[in-house]
Amino acid sequence: MPGYVLIVDFFAVVMAIIGFVMAFRQTFVRRLIGRPASQIRHGNGDQGPLTYVLRIAGVMIMAFGIAIGGMVTLFNLT
Repeated sequence: MPGYVLIVDFFAVVMAIIGFVMAFRQTFVRRLIGRPASQIRHGNGDQGPLTYVLRIAGVMIMAFGIAIGGMVTLFNLT
């Protein structure tokens, strides 16, 4: 397997991990960017816009990492 495939796969795994952390481990990401751990508003469970931004962006980054790594690897295996 060529070296550039391993480099792309490495970055794809890094992107998938970063996306997973953004989407599902939000307290860690909130501490990194300097936001409070939770932003419960109005007492009805609405968690604020940052929660949804982190979920959507995290899943998009994770999916892109998996897709780009899979496509480059599968293309070079054939």
